[in-house]
Amino acid sequence: MEPLLLEEVAMSQSPRAEIDQVVEASLAALRAPSILNTQPWRWRLSGNHAELWADRSRQLDGLDPDGRLLLLSCGTALHHATVALLAAGFAADVTRLPDPQRPDLVAWIRQGMPCAADDVLYRAIYQRRTDRRPFSDSRPGDAVLDTLRTAAERHRVHLHVVRPDQLTAFTAAVAHAGDVEHGDTRFRDDLVTWTTRSRDDRDGVSPRSTVAPTHRTIAPRDFSLARPAALEAGTGTDHGTVYVIFTVDTDEPADWIAAGQALSDVWLTLTAHGLVASPISEVVEVQPVRIALRRLLGGVAHPAIAMRIGFPVDDAAPVPASIRRSGTDTIGLPGQL
Repeated sequence: MEPLLLEEVAMSQSPRAEIDQVVEASLAALRAPSILNTQPWRWRLSGNHAELWADRSRQLDGLDPDGRLLLLSCGTALHHATVALLAAGFAADVTRLPDPQRPDLVAWIRQGMPCAADDVLYRAIYQRRTDRRPFSDSRPGDAVLDTLRTAAERHRVHLHVVRPDQLTAFTAAVAHAGDVEHGDTRFRDDLVTWTTRSRDDRDGVSPRSTVAPTHRTIAPRDFSLARPAALEAGTGTDHGTVYVIFTVDTDEPADWIAAGQALSDVWLTLTAHGLVASPISEVVEVQPVRIALRRLLGGVAHPAIAMRIGFPVDDAAPVPASIRRSGTDTIGLPGQL
């Protein structure tokens, strides 16, 4: 018997088998990173594809009034789903913002043509953590940084590595954003709300993943407004840490989704290379800081989010995994959201 061609395999698959693959992909997307672990998305199954919807009930009114980071978070979930399909041996057929009349319909995704299975990034989904501890003295090499740039460019997003001559200005921008947010009730309310969630909510930022302030070039966001940090900072110095900024050519919803896809791709790629990271979203949450950051970049691109990347210290224990909502909370049948 002659072996089936990939195209014949695709034609022989039943609609039930296709939607089962999409369901598995949407379940993998539950692990995607999101702003303050709000997980602001819902999936709806329809025919042989799934619809990804933005969940506006989880939008941060103070930190993210325009919904940039909400759509960026949806973009990370979308990319995680494509990674799961690839691990199963299928390309992903994705359409972003398919209906102008329904702007909260972020994308639809279905199983595409068979392809060579690749589970490297899929395995990284379950290894990835947000690590806010200081990193080691070892700096990621140029080769791996080039690999991360390529991962971002796959989504037409640019990855700018902050140069030594830009570090002082970038440090000042992060510090100023933190000062503004701690002095503004709207920002503080969002931080308090999403750092004091009940465990039954299965979302938000847990004190188990936050660290107390330590002496370092760029301090992490202070999450201790309502609960003290519970994660030991460890022995890292951050001397080898690299700071990067994701930028997009235009500042539209499709760009924010693409930035989320790129963030997911870069984060999973660096995880597969033994690196760790944490996002720096405050520099785009405060409008004057976002404008200043754009000037730092020469005014030719729009910053979408920043990130710190490095090697963990040798004896660092894994960061506890963030709690996640279940599939029954986030995946619905036609007519359900």
